[in-house]
Amino acid sequence: MIDPPDRSHDPSTSNREDMLARRFPAKPSPGLLMILTMLWGAFIATQGAFALFYALASDDVRGQDAQAAAMMLPVFAGLSLLMIGGSLFAAPIFAAKAKMDYMTATLVRFAFAESIGIFGLVLGLMGLETYPYVFLGAAALVILVQMPTEITYQRYRRDCLSSVR
Repeated sequence: MIDPPDRSHDPSTSNREDMLARRFPAKPSPGLLMILTMLWGAFIATQGAFALFYALASDDVRGQDAQAAAMMLPVFAGLSLLMIGGSLFAAPIFAAKAKMDYMTATLVRFAFAESIGIFGLVLGLMGLETYPYVFLGAAALVILVQMPTEITYQRYRRDCLSSVR
């Protein structure tokens, strides 16, 4: 069996590891988690704002084109499942492989999840009455479980750094 080559003294590997260690320090920079937590709360509050907007507009759009909306329901449900998978699983994996900084990766995850609420709002404005709240609740729940913490930062950092070694 042949041993893999020893690259511990390879300057290109060392420089890359140093660069990544600077980009992903052992502790997140001061304020990063606070800013992301505020944005996390704003993304959740947006779902509430969408629900309020729909509740106020639902009398005006009731019966618009419920048949067309019912036809779009499976499409939006499928897209929502893709967005859930993207937000919870695919985005973190691809972001770590691309060495994307933690803030950008987290915001991409939030945006994927928020799109679920937008799908629900569109269905409601098309004429479906109860489904918007299901989509908005699902979006809020997906965002809720992704609260940025020191633990999630460390997990993301470990994933980014492990692809170098």
